[in-house]
Amino acid sequence: MRKLFLVILLFIGAVACDDSYKSTIPDVSFYFSCDLVQGEYSKLTIPGQFIKKAKNVNGIPVGYAGLIIGQSIYSQGYDYTAFDAACPVEASRNVSIDVQDDGLGTAICPKCRTKYNLSSGGAPVEGEGKEYLKRYNVIVSGTTLQVRN
Repeated sequence: MRKLFLVILLFIGAVACDDSYKSTIPDVSFYFSCDLVQGEYSKLTIPGQFIKKAKNVNGIPVGYAGLIIGQSIYSQGYDYTAFDAACPVEASRNVSIDVQDDGLGTAICPKCRTKYNLSSGGAPVEGEGKEYLKRYNVIVSGTTLQVRN
């Protein structure tokens, strides 16, 4: 009886300990690329600056509700981050958070009013949101920044 209890306990422990995180924002495939020395993208080289893009240069939508790219205020000038612009509370393509031009990396959902700190990994800091913004991998090669999923 004791062995059966231990086997059941080990099975429950193995099944319950799932470290995989699943965002409320669906996965979508996309590709985005920009040159960090041209136009509006040059401001991305400054820590604390973020921009939002809805489409890539070919007019194809990026992310689920757009893409937010920039650098944390804590960056040394080379650590870029990218987030989906969809608010996790709303989880809709039609609700895209707004990046504030405050140099701190603040973004606010226009519908639920949750405030996110982009410089702290997209953490919700005010409002009803509890989930971080969906994050994407960024690759920088020379002056070319790429985000894909």
